[in-house]
Amino acid sequence: MIYIEGGTEAQKKLANNLYYFCSKELEIKKKVDIDLRIVDLEKAHAWTDHEGEGKFYLDIDQDLDEDQFITAFCHEMIHVVQHLRYKDISEIEAYKFEKILFDKFKQTNENG
Repeated sequence: MIYIEGGTEAQKKLANNLYYFCSKELEIKKKVDIDLRIVDLEKAHAWTDHEGEGKFYLDIDQDLDEDQFITAFCHEMIHVVQHLRYKDISEIEAYKFEKILFDKFKQTNENG
């Protein structure tokens, strides 16, 4: 489940769609609760914090354009999966797979 605070209505809708898309594509089978805050971030586009037991906090910068927002969300969801699978947090892996997720999300949404 995703809980969203802040952001525009368009960003909230996009985040909700991205959550379900990424959950399916990344094959997240465990119960995951994400508190997403769309806020003004000064030093990053986004970040993730893991509380344990499937509970995550994500912040995404409110000033990102749509493509940047999609990329940031996908990147952070990869970190969520890394936590869930007890893998080391890898920026290299996150940067690699964010592009794959981004492209598939865009293609899926353009084709209905």
